[in-house]
Parts: sequence; structure tokens; C-alpha cells
Amino acid sequence: MQAARWHGNRDVRLEEVELELPLGPGMVEVEVAYCGVCGSDVAEYAHGPFAIRARPHPLSGQAPPVTLGHEFSGRVVAVGEGVTEIAVGDRVAADACWRCGHCRACRVGRYNLCAQSGSIGLCSDGAFAPLVRFPAYCAVPLPDGVSDRAGALLEPLAVAIHAFHRVDARAGESCVILGFGAIGACSAIVGRAIGLDVLVSEPGAQRREHAVDLGLRVHDPQGEPRDVARSVRALTDGGADLVIDASGAPPALEAAPDMTVRGGRIALVGLPKHPPALDPARQLVLYERSLVGSLGYAHDLTRAAAMIAAGTLDPQPLISREITLERLPAELEQLARDPVDVKVLVDLAAS
Repeated sequence: MQAARWHGNRDVRLEEVELELPLGPGMVEVEVAYCGVCGSDVAEYAHGPFAIRARPHPLSGQAPPVTLGHEFSGRVVAVGEGVTEIAVGDRVAADACWRCGHCRACRVGRYNLCAQSGSIGLCSDGAFAPLVRFPAYCAVPLPDGVSDRAGALLEPLAVAIHAFHRVDARAGESCVILGFGAIGACSAIVGRAIGLDVLVSEPGAQRREHAVDLGLRVHDPQGEPRDVARSVRALTDGGADLVIDASGAPPALEAAPDMTVRGGRIALVGLPKHPPALDPARQLVLYERSLVGSLGYAHDLTRAAAMIAAGTLDPQPLISREITLERLPAELEQLARDPVDVKVLVDLAAS
């Protein structure tokens, strides 16, 4: 079968491969329907390696080259020995986190903090291929009300749900989303679905237009961080209760605390490329604001699926376009140069 394989910086190739991971005990094999292109895929292509290790991963045993792709949906076509919770024919998405199951973080259910953790598509072959194998504990059943397209969006939606959990978001509160890439867009629609008053702050004109098309209020962050914060406060009745920083831009995080009211809460989801210039005394302590990190998700894909099935969340308007697998290497280059699209899906059935 053909797969999109990461060999190194700006070196993703379509290659004929066989499935490397055995269908051993506790494993499943899935025929992929759709797989989303994640910002981490683009980062590994353009600037990596980051999460991809040069040596075999301690849990998967795989080393590069590796098939990318971790935001996917499909149908189970085979199961390994001892798998009882998932059956052949089931439609599933994937919680992409490999985990040891034994460390303190895993034992208390915070497997996203497992010291050995890795991701399908980074530490093991992923879903930019017709077939993928992974641990059965990663399989997330898709309810009938969740399409294959929507199922491929559960993973980034789960990142957003986890971020709101980290800041204890409550219906009726105001929330600023910094950045309207995939995670920012997912955060915006999840925030709206749980009853928040959402304002999107995004410097890119095309992404702001997309947010407006989705019925969201938008803000154009111009000027120094304090000026940006001042303009946000003017739009949020003196300051927001919450900020979700999905931008990874240091100036955005520098402005984030000053966008909030006293006691405001900020979740950092994006990864700044260099340390921001924060003033903890003035921006955090003196106003009792909270700044927390939010890493991935833990048990959140099922919550995303339930929201879609209940009709309270529709992620499909986030899809910018669909492409075939053959187009993926060129698409990664395009997204690295001009990251304006929110979510591109690879249609494996059409590839």
C-alpha cells in the first residue's frame, strides 16, 4: 500500500510499504476513511524532528521513517488476541496517545502526562495510509450520529475540550481565543457549544473571514501587547473571564493576562518558539490570575463524539478542503509556506 512517510526535514515521501507493527495482543487494524492534516504534521515536515525520535520508541518500538497522520476515522478490519471492547466492523476514531499504563500519571487517568507517551503518526506508523495498526485502548467508537468526516476531527476537538476543562470553563463566561488555526477554531466552536461568549483574536485576514462565516465575533490584534489587551478589554466589558492561547505566538501570550478580569484564567495550548516576556507579579499575582498549560487530552474524544451526536457541536464547517493522499507532500509544503487553511482532510477512500 502507499503511505506518506516522514524521512526528515522537508522530506515526506509517498512509498509502497507493508504494515510494520504486528497485529499482536491488544492491537487493532483499521481501514482509514479520513485523516486530518495537523499543525504538528506540518511542523515535523518543515522544522522537525520534534516529537519524532531518531531511536526506536520505547512503547511502539518504531523509529523513522514513519507514516504520519493521527487525526483519523475508519473501520476496524482486524483485532489482535484479547481485544474484546472493539470488534471487526466497528467505526472508530483514535485517541492517538500511546501510554505505558503503569506510571503514576497513567494510574490516575492522566495518561497524556505519561513519561513514555508518544503519538500514533509520530512514534508509530499513522493514518496517511489505507491501513493503520495501533493499541485497542486508543480506539474510540463513533456513534451513528457522527460521520467519518466528523470523526476525523475528534482529536483536535478533544484538545479544545481539555483546555476548557483545565480552566474550569462555565456557561455564561466570556472567552477570548488567540489564533484561529485548527486548535483555535475547534476551541471557538467548542466554547460556543458549552455556552461561552466567544471572541476570536486572529491577525490573518482570511482566517478572520472564516471565523465570521461561522458566526463568531472577531478581533484584529494590532500594536504592542498592552494595546492589544486594551482593545480586547473594550470588546469584553472590561476583560474576559477566560483566554485560550492556541497561537503559540509570544506576543499573544504576553497580552493574554491583561485581557482578563481580576481572577481571570488562561490556558496555554500553543507552543511558543521562544520565551514570552511576562511580568508574573503585575500580570498574574496582583490580580490573582491563573496561567495553566494544557497538553493534548485525556478521555476527551468520547466527549467530543457525544456532543456531535447530540447535535450541540458541528465541526464539519471547519474543513477547508479534502485532498487525496497523492497530494499530501505538496500540501504540507503549501501549509508550511502559507498556513491559512483551518483543516485539510485526506480522503483515503478516494486515494
